[in-house]
Amino acid sequence: MTREATLSLQIPPPLQAPVRALLFCQKVILVFCSLLLAFVFFAVVILRYIFHADLFAYEEWVLVAAFWLYFIGGAQGSFENTHIKADFINAWIKNVKVKWAIGNFVIFLELLVGIVLSYWGYLMVLEDVSKFPNWPATVAWKIPFVLPKLGIFVGLVLMAFYTALHLYVGIRQGPSPEWEKEEGATGKGEGV
Repeated sequence: MTREATLSLQIPPPLQAPVRALLFCQKVILVFCSLLLAFVFFAVVILRYIFHADLFAYEEWVLVAAFWLYFIGGAQGSFENTHIKADFINAWIKNVKVKWAIGNFVIFLELLVGIVLSYWGYLMVLEDVSKFPNWPATVAWKIPFVLPKLGIFVGLVLMAFYTALHLYVGIRQGPSPEWEKEEGATGKGEGV
């Protein structure tokens, strides 16, 4: 069973359908942005080195795709709990209850940081939206800077939401061997 399937079994039933919809939308965004960036960079190389031409102001719309790709990718990693961790303390601790308490405390701190960053992302987007219709935009294509900033905000909110889900599931499971196996808290590097 995949990590995604395991976590979805433990998510409260009212949230399961919305989380599945969010994950589907995230995957669509990730695939679209990845393909777009790959195509653009391929086209730039072909145009530049074969036809000695340039793709006009491609950096402006690559900026939008790159920010959405990066932050939605971060949200996906947060859901899957596959982001890089420096949890070397668990290698020294043998008691599962202590590992569980420390692990959930760390997730709680992650959630607090995620909430603060989400709030700052909200303020960043709000600042640009408040300047409508004269909001800051790119020079050539006039793409509003609020679009990449919105990707940052959405990604941060999703990261905080998934962290809250992990905290809920971790507290609900309690200090069990299942929790230890899923969180990679065995000290053998599974969580890194």
